[in-house]
Amino acid sequence: MISIEKNEPDNIFVITPDQKISQDDIATLNQQINDYINAHDKVPNLVIRADSFPAWKDFDAMSEHIAFIRNHHQIVKKVAIVSDSTLVWLVRPFVDRFTGAKVRRFSANRFDQAYDWALGEEDNTGQLTPIEGLPNDVIAVTAKGTITAQDYQEMLVPLVNSKLGSHDKLKLLFVFGPDFDGYSAGAVWDDARFGLSHFTSFSKVAIVTDVEWLRISAKVFGPLMPGEVMVFPVDQLDDAKDWIKR
Repeated sequence: MISIEKNEPDNIFVITPDQKISQDDIATLNQQINDYINAHDKVPNLVIRADSFPAWKDFDAMSEHIAFIRNHHQIVKKVAIVSDSTLVWLVRPFVDRFTGAKVRRFSANRFDQAYDWALGEEDNTGQLTPIEGLPNDVIAVTAKGTITAQDYQEMLVPLVNSKLGSHDKLKLLFVFGPDFDGYSAGAVWDDARFGLSHFTSFSKVAIVTDVEWLRISAKVFGPLMPGEVMVFPVDQLDDAKDWIKR
C-alpha cells in the first residue's frame, strides 16, 4: 500500500510505501499525478519516505512501476528519497543515472531538509571541504550535500596528485557527517576510478560516518586494500584524527 499526501501550495507529493507495492498502488499513484497535472497545468515534485526498500508484490506490480517511471521521468523535475535503508542508498545512484529527474537521498531524520530541497528551485549540490591542522601527508576532507563528479575533479584529484609529488604514501581522512546526502551518478563512477588509480597510494584510510551503507561498504572492502582502513562514528572524529596522524 502507498500513502499519498498532496501539498498543492508547495506542488509536492509525499509518497509513503508501508508494505509491498501492488499494481493497484502504482495505478492509483499514476492516476492521481495525471489528474493533478491536468488540473493545475504543472508537474509536482516527489518526496518518497521509505523505512525499508519498497519491494513489489508481484511481477505485474514491478511492470506497472517501470511503466510509471518511463512515462514520468522526463517531466518530474525532482525526487527526494528519505530513507535509512542500505539498499535504497545503493540503488539510488543508478536510478539517478537512468532518469531525467534529479534524484537525491536524505537520511530518515532529515525529512524537512528533503522537503525543502524538493520545494526549492536550486539543486544545492554538495562540496568537499578540506580539514586543516593535520600533517602534510594527510588528505582530510568533509563531504557535504550531494557530491558530484565535478567535486572530485576540481578538488580531490588535484589535491592528491599535488601531495604525491612530495610523498611516496599518503593518508586519507574522509568525513561523511549529517550534512552528507549522497553521490550523484557521475561521482559514483569517479569514486571508483579514483579508488582504482590510487589503490596503493594510501597507507591509512579513516572513514568517519554514521551512514550505515558507508560503514558496511568500508568494512567489506577495507580488507582488500593494501593499507589500513578504520571506520569511526561521527562523534569520534577526534579519535580518527589521532589515528590517522600516527
